[in-house]
Amino acid sequence: MAEVGRNTTNTVAKAPITFAMIELADSADCNTRKSQWLSYGFKDVTPMFGKQSSVPSLNGGMVAKGRDMLTQMKDVSADWYMVSGHHGAIYGTDYGLFTTNGAPDGTRVVNEEQYCGFFNEAYHESYWEHATRTDHDPAKLPGVPANAIYVRTTDAAPESIAAFDQDNPLFDATSWAPAPKGIILSACNTLVYRSARRAWCTYFPNAVIIGPGARIASGTWVANAIAGAAMTNEAFWRDPQSILDQPGMCAELEKQLAQNFPRKKGIALIYKSTLYLADGRSMPADSPITPK
Repeated sequence: MAEVGRNTTNTVAKAPITFAMIELADSADCNTRKSQWLSYGFKDVTPMFGKQSSVPSLNGGMVAKGRDMLTQMKDVSADWYMVSGHHGAIYGTDYGLFTTNGAPDGTRVVNEEQYCGFFNEAYHESYWEHATRTDHDPAKLPGVPANAIYVRTTDAAPESIAAFDQDNPLFDATSWAPAPKGIILSACNTLVYRSARRAWCTYFPNAVIIGPGARIASGTWVANAIAGAAMTNEAFWRDPQSILDQPGMCAELEKQLAQNFPRKKGIALIYKSTLYLADGRSMPADSPITPK
């Protein structure tokens, strides 16, 4: 983790930097990030759970409270958001829809899959593992589909494909809330899907968006990469736009993130509709890409 000493503690003259968090899988990553932000003097404004010392995963017995929290999150305005959990195409079977000469084509998947989202374990074990676009009746699915939570990161799939709640409270808040400074996405492949990049840019055109563009073994990789970057001092958290608007600074931040990420090419960032990758490439965020 980065040394807290290089950050200035907030004073009465400085408004606290606020953050809100959604965790749909393993709380370790969100707990790491929350602990760091609280040590900087930031304020957790997550509905229902903000005053807790840890971030609950919205699974099992927490599903009902989690749904209430997500509903309340639509009325929250935060400087920074973090979303963590499982992330992928709306169904695992979707990957079989994109082939070339009869063989699965990963490049087509990331560029052509229309519907993606974050989801919890109940969704993973029911809908994601077993449903299809034409067969997604929860009564026929194993697991506990009644406890499934899915937070879309693209356009919503039509009800004929997915007859369940696909709300993303961060997207919903854009109708009234001031634009956040940044968003951290901590899960596998959050920035590899073209449709997801398009949605994040549409809803948050001026925010810095950081997340993996590949599979990761642990969400704490993201927290540690951000904490270890020299640029992520208080000035960055308070006003990243003033830093990233300077020539070359987006590429520099991406370089620093990659230096502290176990799979060097697995983390990416988007700023003002430009995608920056650890291999030095930058391009419009809506561009098709070839995974490396």
